[in-house]
Amino acid sequence: MLDLADHAADAAHHDIGAALDPLLPLLDAAGPEPFLLTLKERLTGLRATDGGWSPSRLQQVQQHEAIRIARACPIATHAVARPRGYPGDAGLLDLLYLHPASRPVFGDDLARRAYALCQAAKVARSVRYRRMLLADAIDNAAIAVPGAHILSLACGHLREAEWSTALATGGVGRLVAADQDETSLAAIRRDYGATMPAIEPVACSVRDVLKGGGQRLGRFDLVYSAGLYDYLPTAVAEALTARLFGLLNPGGRLLIGNFGAGLDETAYMEAVLDWPLIWRRPEAIADFAALIDKAEIAQSHVFADPTGTCFYLDLQRR
Repeated sequence: MLDLADHAADAAHHDIGAALDPLLPLLDAAGPEPFLLTLKERLTGLRATDGGWSPSRLQQVQQHEAIRIARACPIATHAVARPRGYPGDAGLLDLLYLHPASRPVFGDDLARRAYALCQAAKVARSVRYRRMLLADAIDNAAIAVPGAHILSLACGHLREAEWSTALATGGVGRLVAADQDETSLAAIRRDYGATMPAIEPVACSVRDVLKGGGQRLGRFDLVYSAGLYDYLPTAVAEALTARLFGLLNPGGRLLIGNFGAGLDETAYMEAVLDWPLIWRRPEAIADFAALIDKAEIAQSHVFADPTGTCFYLDLQRR
């Protein structure tokens, strides 16, 4: 059995080497862009051979020199470092937003060109679109209900606030910015405390909401969570959706985002950025509402963003 295991490991290493070794001379001959684009294609192919790679195979891929080179990109550097101890933190999103608070460091020309290529990718464009979508959701809630009460769960730095007309003009009565990361909450207080008094940063985790702690936050005309569900197992996602839906006022809206399955950037995000997500198809995202009484739902639909990268479950309570 050990011989078979050793043979399988050797075959896996050979497979990875055959796919990625030729990229090193390609970098010297053609430059960063062909190198990085071909790396993305090769990683997608390697991942497809396993139908989604095992942890051990992913680790083998990540040890290749081509991955180390690609991680010169400031986005990849931040993602891999996980300065707050978890993937996809608000600092990483600031980089993807091209927000002034982010200060990418370019060690060389490769890093600069890799950064430009990463910012042009569908996933990055999807994240920037999400910011606009959430700002629009806030504004629409304030139009439908003047002085609307809003909850953002796993709010990060709440950068959509900067693009909301309703928040800027006092049209929102209350926006509870809930997150378990105190660093994110401190950034919200620093950046918006003086100019947007409707924003209330609150320490609150998924566990708190699942235990019924969301009730202390109040009732809302809009609840949204756009960067959380990609990390949640299905059972937790369904239970959380039911809890959040229960916080809505009659006519209130619940908006939930999740990256889609089958993206051509999945393998690159997992291998280079070390950013594992739960990628889901639209029907699986629709099933987040499985525990909600159908009689309580006025409208339910799932829509894709313009890049076809992220999907949103949009629910309205009767």
